[in-house]
Amino acid sequence: MRKPLLLLIALCSVIAVVVAVQAAGAPLHSKAAAPTPVAAVTPAKAPAAAARTAAVKVVMRDPGCHWFAVGAKLKTGLAVSGAAKLSNFDEAALKIKGAGSVKRVNVGHTVALGHGRYTITMVAQKPDDNTLHLTVH
Repeated sequence: MRKPLLLLIALCSVIAVVVAVQAAGAPLHSKAAAPTPVAAVTPAKAPAAAARTAAVKVVMRDPGCHWFAVGAKLKTGLAVSGAAKLSNFDEAALKIKGAGSVKRVNVGHTVALGHGRYTITMVAQKPDDNTLHLTVH
């Protein structure tokens, strides 16, 4: 609600400056006369952006099978702020356990995760494969 209101106020300010310049007798064409100095108009500051959804990628990489891809690094533990959108780029479906629920994410699919702590394993995972831990603040 705030953002549209701020945009409307900024637009009205610009229109008011244009009307004031035209009322002062400034010509409409720039070739007809030298430009008239106009006061700078600064739009009102927009409110802080809403918390973004963090993109979390689970990828296949030996040794350990699956990892969180963070830039050029691979991690087994990750903490993100705001909501998380987990994408499965592993070789099999993932099982995500957290706060009394279990979700399954097939290969190539994504799932939205809210605040909480999650333990991520691969379906039918071998004992020597990585167990991933995700914390969403």
